[in-house]
Amino acid sequence: MQKANFLKCFALFLFTTGFLYGVGETYNISWLAFRFLGQFDADGFYFSFSSLIPVFGGLLMVGLYETIAKRFI
Repeated sequence: MQKANFLKCFALFLFTTGFLYGVGETYNISWLAFRFLGQFDADGFYFSFSSLIPVFGGLLMVGLYETIAKRFI
């Protein structure tokens, strides 16, 4: 039973995160889109990525499912 519950939560997290990143990429919303920048020059290696908001949105949805919606489903 625990394995099934984990798979539900993991699937909800992946779907929510993927959906939010997809909306950001489709409609060019910078705070939802995934951007990765890697640079190597004389100063060294530099990389950055942006917008972890969809990841936090996925975690929020799993938290809401665990606390509120799980009772009714």
